[in-house]
Amino acid sequence: MPPRNPGYQLRFGPELTPVVRSLLIINSVIFVAQFLSQTVLKTNMIEGFFALRSEAVLQGFVWQLVTYSFLHGDIMHLLMNMLTLWMFGSEIESQYGERAFLKFYFFCAFMGGVVTVIASVLGFPQGMVLGASGATFGLLAAYAFLWPNREIIFMLIFPLKAKYFVMILMLMIVFSQGGHIAHMAHLGGILGAFVLIKLYHGWQGASKSSGWSLSRYLQKRRFQRYQAEMYKGENAKKRVDELLEKISKDGMNSLSRSEKKFLNDASQKYFNE
Repeated sequence: MPPRNPGYQLRFGPELTPVVRSLLIINSVIFVAQFLSQTVLKTNMIEGFFALRSEAVLQGFVWQLVTYSFLHGDIMHLLMNMLTLWMFGSEIESQYGERAFLKFYFFCAFMGGVVTVIASVLGFPQGMVLGASGATFGLLAAYAFLWPNREIIFMLIFPLKAKYFVMILMLMIVFSQGGHIAHMAHLGGILGAFVLIKLYHGWQGASKSSGWSLSRYLQKRRFQRYQAEMYKGENAKKRVDELLEKISKDGMNSLSRSEKKFLNDASQKYFNE
């Protein structure tokens, strides 16, 4: 008997991708280490050294701008962030590749830390910040930008387009009050996502093999500068030919002071090779 619906798979959520799987494992292992440190050793040494504290970062503990994203306050905090990482991160990694996704994830986490520290410096105390929410909020923002009209089952009840889902999250960041929620880390992750998408707009509609990279962006800028320099050189050579023709007809004294200066500068810049 031939198989029923060949090639069809029914599953809850996207297929687990390599980088997302590794991040899930790392976060889970670190959470277990946190739990054992607090319950067995009766110490918060891990949080003290790796959680984000703005005053510590300003004193040189700069690694906390990223390491905070691997720590979590409780099991529900961990589960919610890891669920978001799996549901939205796997889709983005599948589309754009492992290296691009890893860069994106860490940059969003880093921006979450940076915005938190800036808010603290500006007089808005942030306390101790921990959790992958900065990075996962960046994933949500990227998902909404890349697939704005895809539907997400909001609160597991009713469908909502991704772009509206992220707008609701942003409003929650702005208007939520109290608690120990790292609003600035969330905001920083979203800002980080939009910064990268703006810089590497080739993401939208690009193939998996053409993911963004900083080296390719800088190479493009260097080529643009080279083109501009070549254009200037061609114009300069044309102008030099005109001045030389003028000299051959009327002599060197026929040149104005500015023409003599241009001829001298052009000869040094374009004709010394």
